[in-house]
Amino acid sequence: MGLGIVMKTRAMMLAPQDNVAIALTDLEAGLELDLRSEGHLFHVKLEESIPYQHKFSVATVRSGEEIMKDGVIIGVATGGIQPGQHVHVHNMTGRRYKRLQ
Repeated sequence: MGLGIVMKTRAMMLAPQDNVAIALTDLEAGLELDLRSEGHLFHVKLEESIPYQHKFSVATVRSGEEIMKDGVIIGVATGGIQPGQHVHVHNMTGRRYKRLQ
């Protein structure tokens, strides 16, 4: 009888142009993740704990830059955001625009 290994997906990116990923479970600070989106690989180390269904940055985002999720602009950074940091109302303003092509 073979030994099965079950791997749990802990976070996901919806589109390769996104600069955030989504936690699919509570994630602890210091966790290192490899995320794939349409053949692109992104490695990120979480700088802080991320609650379930919240976003975290996978790239450096400067103040005033757009936050992208699922290929859609969902907001603008109100301050600098480093990879692995929580992205929420404390460091972005929400906006929704049509999907980028």
